[in-house]
Amino acid sequence: MHTVFQGVTVLTAVAALLFTARSLDYTADATSATRQQMHLSEQGQISDRFGKAVDQLGQEGENKLSIRLGGIYALERVMRDSADDEPTVIEVLCAFIRTHAPRPLKTPEHVNTSSLDVRAAVTVLARRPNPNANQNQRLDLADTLLGLPGVALSGAHLARTSLFGADLLRADLSGADLSGADLRHANLGGANLQEANLSGAGLIGADLRGADLRHVDLRGAGLIGADVRGAGLIGADLRGADLRHVDLRGANLSTTNLRDANLDGANVDAATLLPHGVARPTPSPTR
Repeated sequence: MHTVFQGVTVLTAVAALLFTARSLDYTADATSATRQQMHLSEQGQISDRFGKAVDQLGQEGENKLSIRLGGIYALERVMRDSADDEPTVIEVLCAFIRTHAPRPLKTPEHVNTSSLDVRAAVTVLARRPNPNANQNQRLDLADTLLGLPGVALSGAHLARTSLFGADLLRADLSGADLSGADLRHANLGGANLQEANLSGAGLIGADLRGADLRHVDLRGAGLIGADVRGAGLIGADLRGADLRHVDLRGANLSTTNLRDANLDGANVDAATLLPHGVARPTPSPTR
């Protein structure tokens, strides 16, 4: 009788364990289903938000400016809430800028300040949450003409971006990643580019008068014919840079690394003396 009782007890315990295991499996399945449902719901909400934001961007006219701005900042929120949708948002905002700030056939001598919505779109793109992801690195702003004077773009991620002829007068671009960017004929006068990455950037004919270029990375950059008068280049890295016919009068070149830089025809009259051990270029006649 005692043995029978023990057997019943064991069977009861096994049955209880099996029941508990089945209950746990059921709970896990239910939790997984709930999570999937929540994910689908979130994705649906993001899709709705994206669609509404794009509709807002399409509202034309001066009286619809606030609506377009709302759409731009709504898309920024979508980027932050959904990494999967970030590349699409980037493409949409770049297309918006290309459409609303096209470069004319002839670049004017003076670039007017871009509209508020275009400036807002550039700012949002510059602070996108995952700029180092392969699909998010490049901003396609080709064939645009942007006037962004005084715009705060500190730490902006603008690598390989086309900013041909852009007006960035006194802009704060400190620590910005502009490596490989097209900045030909851009106005960067008085801009703060301290510790920015401009390696490989195209700065042909750019205006850099009075710019703060301390500790900037300009390795391999092309600055042919650029105006760098009075700029601060203390600690800048210009190794391998193309500085042909660059106007460096009054520029501070102390502790600047000019190794392998091409300084043919550069004007260095009255520039701060180069550090010991770095060859001084032959000054060109005052232009």
